[in-house]
Amino acid sequence: MWNYLFSGDTSQETNMASEVTLSINGKSITVGNEVLATTTLSSYLRENLKLTGTKVNCNEGICGACIVVAKIEHPVSKTKETFSINSCLVPILNCHGWEIKTIEGVGNRKDDYHPVQKQLAEKNATQCGFCSPGFAMNMFSLLADEKKPTMQQVEDAFGGNICRCTGYRSILEAYKAMASDAPALTRRQCADIEDLEKFCSKSGKPCSGECKKVKAQPIKIKLGAENWRKVVTTTELFAAFAEIGEDSYKLVAGNTSEGVYRSQSVVHYIDIKDIPDLRQVSASENFKLGASSTLTEAARALRTQASTAGFKYLNEIASHWENIANLPIRNIGTIAGNLSMKREHPEFASDVFTLLEAVGAQLQILTGVDKRETVSLPGFLNYSIKKRVLESVLFPALDDATHRLRTFHVLPRTQSSVSYVNAAFLVRLSSATSWDVAEKPRIVFGGIRASFIHATATENLLVSKNILDPVVASQAISVLNSEVRPDEVLPGAGVDYRRKLAVGLFYKFLLGLDPNQVDPRYKSGAEVLTRELSSAKQDFETNESVFPLNQPIGKVEALAQCAGEIEYIDDIPTRPGELHAAFVLTKQATGAIVKYNTDEAAKVPGYLNFYSAADLDGVPNSFTPIDVYSSFLDDEEIFCSKEVKYAGQPVGIVVAETRAAAVQAAELVVIEYETNAPKPVLDVMEVIKMTRDRVVVVEKNDESPPKSANTVKGIFEIGHQYPLYMENLSSIVVPHDGGYDVYPSTQWMDLDQNVVARTVGVPANKVTVYVKRIGGGFGGKQSRSSMVSAACALAAKKHNRAVRLVLPLTTNMEVTSKRFGQRNEYEVGFDNAGKIEYVTMHVIQDSGCSRNESPMGIFVAFFESCYGSEGYKIQPQEVLTNKASNGPIRGPGPIEGIAFHDEIMERIAKHLKKDPLEVKLVNMQKLDSPLPNLINEIKSKAEYDKRKQEVEAYNQMNRWKKRGLAITPMRYPFMLWNHLTSTVSIYQGDGSVSIAHGGIEMGQGLNTKITQVAAHILKLPIDQISVKTSNSITGANNGISGGSIISEGVSYATMKACQTLLDRLEPVRATMENPTWLQLIREAYNRNVNLSAQGLFSKDVPDVKNYNIWCVCISEVEVDVLTGERQIRRVDLLEDVGQSLSPLIDIGQIEGAFIMGLGYWLSEELTFDEAGRLRENRLWNYVPPGPKDIPVDFRVYLRRNAPNPLGVLGSKTTGEPAICLSVNVWFALRNALEAARVDAGGPNDYFDMKQPATLEHIHESSLTEPMQFKLK
Repeated sequence: MWNYLFSGDTSQETNMASEVTLSINGKSITVGNEVLATTTLSSYLRENLKLTGTKVNCNEGICGACIVVAKIEHPVSKTKETFSINSCLVPILNCHGWEIKTIEGVGNRKDDYHPVQKQLAEKNATQCGFCSPGFAMNMFSLLADEKKPTMQQVEDAFGGNICRCTGYRSILEAYKAMASDAPALTRRQCADIEDLEKFCSKSGKPCSGECKKVKAQPIKIKLGAENWRKVVTTTELFAAFAEIGEDSYKLVAGNTSEGVYRSQSVVHYIDIKDIPDLRQVSASENFKLGASSTLTEAARALRTQASTAGFKYLNEIASHWENIANLPIRNIGTIAGNLSMKREHPEFASDVFTLLEAVGAQLQILTGVDKRETVSLPGFLNYSIKKRVLESVLFPALDDATHRLRTFHVLPRTQSSVSYVNAAFLVRLSSATSWDVAEKPRIVFGGIRASFIHATATENLLVSKNILDPVVASQAISVLNSEVRPDEVLPGAGVDYRRKLAVGLFYKFLLGLDPNQVDPRYKSGAEVLTRELSSAKQDFETNESVFPLNQPIGKVEALAQCAGEIEYIDDIPTRPGELHAAFVLTKQATGAIVKYNTDEAAKVPGYLNFYSAADLDGVPNSFTPIDVYSSFLDDEEIFCSKEVKYAGQPVGIVVAETRAAAVQAAELVVIEYETNAPKPVLDVMEVIKMTRDRVVVVEKNDESPPKSANTVKGIFEIGHQYPLYMENLSSIVVPHDGGYDVYPSTQWMDLDQNVVARTVGVPANKVTVYVKRIGGGFGGKQSRSSMVSAACALAAKKHNRAVRLVLPLTTNMEVTSKRFGQRNEYEVGFDNAGKIEYVTMHVIQDSGCSRNESPMGIFVAFFESCYGSEGYKIQPQEVLTNKASNGPIRGPGPIEGIAFHDEIMERIAKHLKKDPLEVKLVNMQKLDSPLPNLINEIKSKAEYDKRKQEVEAYNQMNRWKKRGLAITPMRYPFMLWNHLTSTVSIYQGDGSVSIAHGGIEMGQGLNTKITQVAAHILKLPIDQISVKTSNSITGANNGISGGSIISEGVSYATMKACQTLLDRLEPVRATMENPTWLQLIREAYNRNVNLSAQGLFSKDVPDVKNYNIWCVCISEVEVDVLTGERQIRRVDLLEDVGQSLSPLIDIGQIEGAFIMGLGYWLSEELTFDEAGRLRENRLWNYVPPGPKDIPVDFRVYLRRNAPNPLGVLGSKTTGEPAICLSVNVWFALRNALEAARVDAGGPNDYFDMKQPATLEHIHESSLTEPMQFKLK
């Protein structure tokens, strides 16, 4: 391969390679100047090698969809080890010598599937499947190299994987069964995992890797305006420094910093990870750790050294570092990289920096070959590192007997987050039996402000003092509270919380020094919340007489999903000449657009054009056509034509030859706005006070309420939620034969078809939409996908070439709908028993920039829940704000209505000093309601009464840890709607059956359920039935796949189609003597019987009616009052599913919905800056639940012996009811905090807690103040 070296011609350069060599799935690959320096491994796998089993969502190393494994040789020990890595962060040119295995190389349909794939599939641990290859690859790495992980190690290892569908329980259970200490019964049920080694095709012996061994050697590659260089000695490194002159450069090791801070304008990339001098570990007077050591290898080295006298404290550091970020990040992210981020971005709350500074570690920096300087950690922040390199970290020996070290970090979620605040405290005592501080202690914090490192005043105060003297401790806490002054960092926790948190962590340190010297009620304050190994239970009944209906089977696509063989939109192979597009977005929420400047964008190689509203050629500029669909009240523009409605609104698209060029060029398009743009309106109350033209009164009621013995007023405000489907919005539009084929990631084919047709100016019959499946939807792909398809179609029309538009996560989050925010202002009157006599409610909805898809009507219908509604007056208002138009997200209307009603019950109970359940039962509808019995059943299963007493006793004995228990009953009144078809065809050649339906498989198990239904009706084996790609021909005019109706509706249509076929076959069967299925079909074919039939479901079908779903949930939580951290100790959930069509599928839907709801109520906060831009537009600051945020003990029960006579084949829907129960955890948190507030001297009355209940909001609600921190 031709390659141009940087400059000059030295003898050394004759030994340099001009390309990198690696192996992928056993095949040797060379990569040179055909890529960019920034081309990631994931991009190369997907775009160059077409290995699309590796997925991409966040490009930040958080979601885990991109995980692959790499066997990497250590430059010092020369041993090879297999690691999971984030391929979205690793440049392909950084992989020299690596042996990479992707999901395709682990197992596949041709060579048989691997145990890690089979286990995930067999345990029903996959839904949409987009995340499944990443989970499988992570587990593969845990088992590789003959490692034998424990169940705890397995559970700890998935902090870098996000699954929005399953709720994680099934995944963790599946893979814990492969652990070395899994119970024997579980392991016997587990797939055989012994044969994990691959054998050499030449020798027949276990593969040693020698055949693929690639020499570590210097490399130089010229890449247009950029250069890539690999060096393997410090001599080569400094030669490279001399050669590059004053050009910008970046030292590359793990490159994980790109997930936090993107590099800008780099000319030279220098790979230094294989320089042995930077990875050495040695011990003499100090312990020396190479600065380019990964966090994983560093933690191991620390634990090894900790057994040496003077270094016991390294165990504390190792434990802390083992919880930084996530496993794939730690596997290649380095100490030097972490410290360099801190140096370049002082606001970065580096755990590595904080801990090293606390123990007095020093950094050795190479200033030349064999020339080094030693600097302190604070000194490094201002050190000129140009053309120098961090060589090592020096850890001092500390007397084990007299030194006390403790470290902390408080994260938005349990794993894979940047700390709100981290801290490390080190004191040296005058003797092993004394608490007198012998020298200035080291009290170090991160996350306070960029310049804050030491609490110097507090350190000075404690010198020569008895640190456990209550007076001294109080003085230290007071001084610390005064000197810790955080700055405002958004998005992130507030100033007041971070100050109190810092002081609280120091107080934890004091409490933990000698628990015998503190009040027994305070002891637990020293402890951090420690999560036990999770457990779970799924309880359901089956009826074998109707199998395969009601049979607990996994998804029919499960194995293919876990092997990465399933095709999503962006996995569809590129066509010759295919182009790529990227949205150009507004950076402000208001103002008028004057013009665009594309000069800089046009300089990007591969740039072709920019299209805006002016290029629509007179066709309607709308992706929500109000003249076609009644659910739309406003035409939302495909491209903003003049007046900006929200920040992040698309104004046009850039079209380019490659995706990278399109994305880069889109960022360079400059939008010029008129000056003096109005301030964006972002708060509903601001709208109510200022202007009426943004307010839509849905229903007005001015009647005065009656008189009651008791009256309370309240306000309950809940915010937005991003759907976080793992596959971002995508579309491919292919022009041909005067029409267009469209491949969108959509929940609504009909909308995409009509909008594309209008945009390109052809009849709808010239546009065919194909959707095999999508990677999650949750309502977020109902209408927004048509915007993407329309934009893509315009570009396809302009160029007469296929165009692909795949939104990056940040774009997706800014452009698309979020859950509607709502505010409930109410007054309620009730008697002394708590029976409600009247309720007046003013419900204000934040609709965003349009009135489209409002759930307000559904909210009103579901608000009643399981309670009466006599005397209820609801006045709904919809408010327009400068935000992206909000839309339906899983359970829109019910989740808010049911929560609002139960919150009223909780407030009444507090006012009357009654148990909330007592008030709920008093107000509960009695007619035909099984809820009282179901409540008693779940109370018995959950040992509710006993645990309630235990919680009360625990709270009495513990000041700084509190527990809460809550019970929430629910009636979910399911209402029929929609228009859905299913076409069933029987093939006369072999009697096999295909189904083509108008629904969208998005992980809910639709295809599995209809396969079971068809197999049941036709009395065929499941493997004789195949579900085809949904399309707008066989699925013409089908409605939205949403609202929990799809599985039932398409199952009904499939059932009717099968019954029609059986009716047609019956006359033929009557003339034959016990024919086989194939004989019957062939004879019917010979008699010209139509072997295809279509069934229809609509709200008007005669044999399915509206019905109720009955549910009860009990949750127990524990709160760390000093930090706001919380843990869900146990959840017991009972749901009425009728006779389940597919129990495992329904269990998965219930668990996944509930965990998604936990994110809504506990962590997924969305805020906007003054310009109206979404702050939380990436996974580094948006906080969905992770695997260790789910209940420690999660028990799901399906109601027994209750088939539904009004539903499809006795079933009930399961997609959305459970998300409405998740508010139960929020109520349990409130109950825990009530106890904390009383201990803090607050009133024992009802209090308003912000939603979501983030750690900051929990801490704020606890009324915790540093003045309360006492030892005795």
